[in-house]
Amino acid sequence: MTETISPRPGVGSGPADPRAALADDLIETLEDWNPTDRLVTLATLHQGSLSLVQLMVLTILEASGPLAMTRLAEALDVSDASVTGIVDRIERRGLVERRRGSTDRRIVLVHLTERGAAVFRDIRARRRAKLAALAEELSDDEIAGLVTGLRAVDAALQRLHARGAAEGGAGTDHPAATEDTPAREANR
Repeated sequence: MTETISPRPGVGSGPADPRAALADDLIETLEDWNPTDRLVTLATLHQGSLSLVQLMVLTILEASGPLAMTRLAEALDVSDASVTGIVDRIERRGLVERRRGSTDRRIVLVHLTERGAAVFRDIRARRRAKLAALAEELSDDEIAGLVTGLRAVDAALQRLHARGAAEGGAGTDHPAATEDTPAREANR
């Protein structure tokens, strides 16, 4: 039996089609991240011990693997000089390290260290604790519905990424520079 979900109060101005109205409500609900919520989230990501740009560097390296400095600058949309200063600061904290390529010593790749990876484990642990407290406020039916819905969203995202990759679009660009990448390409 399919449960009918009515739109949130005040969301009646959307499309007349019931599916489109629900989809519109879903989008409203998912994008409803007010400035106060954003501020709290950003301020508590790593309890203020890292700047947002430093967290961004660590996130890029976690997602892409080691990168050449120029590729990291491109990913951050900053100059090569700026990324050098950013990497210098987080390298001093032991979160990243620079290593020369073993096949092409001209390439310097920035690697996430074990201590840098621990930053994300710490963030995940705190996030999990907050989500556990949130789950305590929900009924079993609400939790089950959210699990079903979130799994459906994840599956839909995977299909979109696969479709984009197959079409040569989103998901195909990978900024990582490996040792097989010529220096002129990795350091462009």
